[in-house]
Amino acid sequence: MTRGLTFAEAFWDSDICGTLGWDRLCKRMKDGRKVCADITHYFKERAKAESDYSKALGNLARKTDCKDETGGLGESWRALKEQTAKIANVHEEAAIMFNQLEADLAKFNDEQKKNKQTIEENVKRYISSKKNEYQKTMSLKKSYEEKCKDFNSAEETFETVKTAVTTKKNELEKSKNKMAKCKDNRDNADLAYKSAIESLESIRAKWESEMEAACYQFEALEATRIDSVRDLLWRCTNVDSMACVKHDECSEDVRMVLEKCDISADIQDFIDTNKSGSKRPDPVLYENYYNTKALPSRPAFQPPPAQGPPRFSAPERPTVPSNGRRPIVIDEGEYATVEEARPAKF
Repeated sequence: MTRGLTFAEAFWDSDICGTLGWDRLCKRMKDGRKVCADITHYFKERAKAESDYSKALGNLARKTDCKDETGGLGESWRALKEQTAKIANVHEEAAIMFNQLEADLAKFNDEQKKNKQTIEENVKRYISSKKNEYQKTMSLKKSYEEKCKDFNSAEETFETVKTAVTTKKNELEKSKNKMAKCKDNRDNADLAYKSAIESLESIRAKWESEMEAACYQFEALEATRIDSVRDLLWRCTNVDSMACVKHDECSEDVRMVLEKCDISADIQDFIDTNKSGSKRPDPVLYENYYNTKALPSRPAFQPPPAQGPPRFSAPERPTVPSNGRRPIVIDEGEYATVEEARPAKF
């Protein structure tokens, strides 16, 4: 990669009082601190989200009742509950890691802020001194130029008076004295202006040296910030990857239990554990109130044949009484009547 410009080569201003390059450097430092603060806030909120999710999964696992299912499906259901609790622990670990990332970045940002603040204060002090000295120098320059103009004017007046035929001696002397005074004022202004220039140059050189050092320090701090934040963001993705891997391992454990779940085996297991018997209840037969004593006892239930409805034996006829009269039971479907018959003839 081709070497580019450095901070010390790219953030100057041709105007001696200009601060465009410095202002942009300071803004970059300020924006860097803000980015660190934003990422710190992200880590803090991410840790809170992971912790809340962990608590929610933990509560869900504790409240899940796995007692009503048996067999392979029951084992699978209990495995899911167990792995859910493990996943809750994974996210709690992630929350702790994000809290550590937050603490590390907050500490780093505070240290950078202190270092940048010291550098900024030094350069700003020289910028302020340079600006004040420059304004003072420009004021002395203006005064020096005015004194030069005054001397030139006085000198021209003296030459005019000196060459005039009608000039009196006292007028010539007065013009000469004025020229001499203007010359002294000009020389004094010149000395003050030169002294201010020297002082300004001294301050400018110190400012330039401090500005150059600040540029190198700012670039080093910026490189450190980028490297550190990049490392923290990388660690953040590692936390996510770790959580995903462990989450998938828990899911795989549940899948392995589910693979052993057999539908027929579960059904047979339920039958073996909860069976109540194989004998079915006998059918309920019709019993006539008037001849219950004459009716034979009900035969034991016989399973119905493979085809056709079940058959039942008809009840025996009742015995004829000695008086020659016998009751006649006439079966009319679901209803029955009793009639008294005439005496039988033998």
